[in-house]
Amino acid sequence: MNLISAEVGRVRGEIPVEKGHLNAIGGTHGGWLSTLVDVGGSLAIASHGFTTTGVSTDLSVSFLAASGEGSSIVFDAQVLKMGRTLAYTRVDIFSNEKMIATGSHTKFVAKETAANPQ
Repeated sequence: MNLISAEVGRVRGEIPVEKGHLNAIGGTHGGWLSTLVDVGGSLAIASHGFTTTGVSTDLSVSFLAASGEGSSIVFDAQVLKMGRTLAYTRVDIFSNEKMIATGSHTKFVAKETAANPQ
């Protein structure tokens, strides 16, 4: 994974689709895209200065289109709201500039501490 950009509350990254990321019919596996929502949401939370990012309470992904081996995936992860106990994120996933999935990820962060509170 290569980070494209990072700022407080938003992280963008890129990763190539390899054979191990595919499902039985040659498309990107939904479980792998769900993992990108998990990791992307966590990175967006970490961008607020957290050394750890809590635990997941909810993760939802909608699959909109397919992509395959050799394509490049770009994810755009944003913190929608950072509350006292919960952080809400949205992660959009693109292939060749076409959105192929979008997800939301909620994490319990009450016991986490920010290294540099924002």
